[in-house]
Amino acid sequence: MRYVLAIATLVLSGVLLILGIGQRTFLAGPAEISFPVDTKSETGFAVVDGAEFSKMPGQANVVVKGEQAFVATGATRDVRGWLEPFSHAELSVNTQGERLLSALIAPAPDAAPENVTAETGLDPRGSDLWLEERSIDDSGSGVETETLRVPVSLTADQSVLIASDGTQPVPKDVSLVWAQDRSTPLAGPFLVGGGLLALIGGLLYLLAVDHNRRALGPRRGRRGPLQGLRNRPTGGGRRRSVKSVPAPTAPAQPVADPDQAAGTRAAAPTPEATQAVDPAPEPTQAPDQKPAPSTPEQPEQPETKSERRAVTPGKRRVLRRGLLPALGLTAALGLTGCSASYWPQFEPAASTEAAPTTSPSAVAPVPVTEGQLHRIITQIADDAAQGDESLNAAVLSERFSGDALAQRTANYTIRAEKPDYAVVPPRITDQELDYELMQSTETWPRTLFVTVASTPGSEAAPAEGEEAATSEAASSPSLALVMSQQNPHENYHVSRVIALRGGISMPQAAPAEDGTAVLSNNIETLVLPPGEVGTAYAALLQNGAEAEQAKFFDLETDTLLSTYGKVRTEQAQSQSDEKGQTMKFSVAARQGDETPVALSTGAGGALVATTVIEEQIVDADGGRYKPQAKGEVTALSGLTGEQDRLVQEVAHQMLFFVPSKAEDAKIQLLGVTSELVGVRN
Repeated sequence: MRYVLAIATLVLSGVLLILGIGQRTFLAGPAEISFPVDTKSETGFAVVDGAEFSKMPGQANVVVKGEQAFVATGATRDVRGWLEPFSHAELSVNTQGERLLSALIAPAPDAAPENVTAETGLDPRGSDLWLEERSIDDSGSGVETETLRVPVSLTADQSVLIASDGTQPVPKDVSLVWAQDRSTPLAGPFLVGGGLLALIGGLLYLLAVDHNRRALGPRRGRRGPLQGLRNRPTGGGRRRSVKSVPAPTAPAQPVADPDQAAGTRAAAPTPEATQAVDPAPEPTQAPDQKPAPSTPEQPEQPETKSERRAVTPGKRRVLRRGLLPALGLTAALGLTGCSASYWPQFEPAASTEAAPTTSPSAVAPVPVTEGQLHRIITQIADDAAQGDESLNAAVLSERFSGDALAQRTANYTIRAEKPDYAVVPPRITDQELDYELMQSTETWPRTLFVTVASTPGSEAAPAEGEEAATSEAASSPSLALVMSQQNPHENYHVSRVIALRGGISMPQAAPAEDGTAVLSNNIETLVLPPGEVGTAYAALLQNGAEAEQAKFFDLETDTLLSTYGKVRTEQAQSQSDEKGQTMKFSVAARQGDETPVALSTGAGGALVATTVIEEQIVDADGGRYKPQAKGEVTALSGLTGEQDRLVQEVAHQMLFFVPSKAEDAKIQLLGVTSELVGVRN
C-alpha cells in the first residue's frame, strides 16, 4: 500500500508538471494573429476605424512595410476631415476570412485646400490633428524593407491613418496584428503543485523502501530513523566481521585412560582435515595454564559504534543522491513560477457602473488633448526662438500669422538695421501656465487661448548674483497666445501675442477639458459687443479720457492711455512748440483689420482679443520745420531726411475682459503688446 500511495503521488505530480509546462508551450496558442490587407487600389491613404480593432482579442498593432510608410492616430472626426478632399480606402476586419477588406471612398467635391488636388495629394506628416504619428523615416534608414510596427489602443471614436508621403500609393504590405496575451495564470500553480507532489511522492517511496528493508533483518539493536536504508541488507541479519571477534578456543580435557587417549588420538582427524574444517589456528597453552572452563556458545554481538560510523556516511550518500534531484526539481519549478504571468491576478473587479454620458445637446468635444497642446506650444516656441536669434521672419510663417507675424516681422526689420533698437519682444517659452481656454467644436476654424511664460528678449549682460537673474526673469511678462486653425490641412497659427499686465487676476475659466465657446462679435449680452470693443478703445486713444466711450472702461488701472494716443500727441506738440517749431502733431486710431476673438469664460463674461492701430501723424503744415525720417523709421520704411508728412503706425494687440450687462461692471484691460509696424509719408 505504501508503494501504491507513493507511485500515485508521483503520477499525479507528473500530470501537473505536464499541464504546467503545456500552458507555456503546446497549450499556449499562437503568439499573435495577423490579418493582411486585401486592396488593389492605388489610393494614397487608408483609414481604419478604432471599432475594427476590437473585433479580435489582444494588443492591436499596425504593421506597414515600405520606404515612405507612415501611420498616425487621431480622432475619427479629424481623420475624416483631413481625408475628405482625397480618395482613400476604408479598411475593415473580416474575422471569418481572417483578412482586411477595402472599400474605396471618392473625394468630396470642392473640399481640397489651395494648391492641392485629389491627384497631387498632401503629406500628412506634422499635422496638429494627430494624437501620435510614426514614420519609417524616423529611423533614418529609408530602406525599402524596413518595417513600421505601431501598437495602437484606440476608442471607438478614434481612427488610424495609413499613408506614404501623400503622393505615393499606400504601401502594399499592410497588415493588422493582434499580439495575444501570453500570461498563463494556471502554469504557476500547476508547476509548483507538481513539484511539491514530486517531493512528497519521493519521500513516500523512500519510506516504503525503508519499511521493506527493516523486515529483512533482525529487529534487535536497531537505533535511529530510516534504519532500513542506512543498513545494508545481508539476507539473514548483519554480517559479523571475523577479524573483529575471535572464535572461542575449546578447553583441553584430561584423559584418564592412556589407551582411550591413544584411541582418541588415533581417531582424531589429520591436520589437513582439521585445517579444512576450521581454518582458525588452535591456540597454544602454556604448561602451567589451567584449562579454561567450558562455556556455552556466545550469542551474535551487534556492531560496535565505530563499525556503524564507518558504514553510515556511504549509506547517507545514497540517501542524498535520491533526495537532491527532487529538491532541485522543486527549486527550479519554484523559480520558474516567480513571473507574474504564471499566476492568477486577484485584482479588484472593474466597476460595472455605467459611465456618465453626455446628452445629444451637450457641447462638442475639445479639439486637442493635453499632449497635442504641449506639442503645438513647443513647436511655436522653437520657431519663435529661431526667428528671434536670426531676425528672419521667414521661419515664423509655419506658426505665426496676422498681427503676431506683423509685429515680429517689423521688429526684425528694424533691429537688422538698428541693433540698438530698444524694443525687443520677450522670448516665448514652452512653459505653460495654469490658464487656458479651448473652443469645443468638431468643425473649423478652431481657436485656442493659452498663457505661457517668457524670458527677456534683450541680449544685455545679466548683473552679478542670483538675485539679479531672478529679478530679470520676473520682469519678463506672462504671454497670452491666441491661436487658430483655419482648416484640417493647416496647423495652428499664433494670431496674437499679448503681454499680460502684472498684478492682474484673470477671470474664472471653465476647465480646459470641458472647453468653451467662441462668441459672436455682435452678441448683445455683454457690456459691449466684442466687435465694438476695439473701436471704443480706439476712440479713447484718439480723444482721451473725456471721450464718451470712457464710461465702458475701467481707467484706474489702465496704463496705455498715459503713454500713447492723445496724451503722447499733446506731449510731443508741447515740446515742438517750446522749440519754436511749426509742425503739427495729431493722432488717429481705429480697430485693426484682424477679426476680434471673443471666448466665453466661467465668470459670465468674455475674453476679447483685438488689435487697435494708432496712427501718429506729424505734418509740416506748410512751415519750414519738417519731420525727419531716421532711426527705426528709416529702417522700417527706407525713408530718409525731411518729409512733408510722416505717419507712424503702432499696432496695439490688446486683451480685454468684457463682463456681462447683468454684472454692472466695466471692461478691464488685461494686457497689451505695442509695436511700430509701419511708416508712410
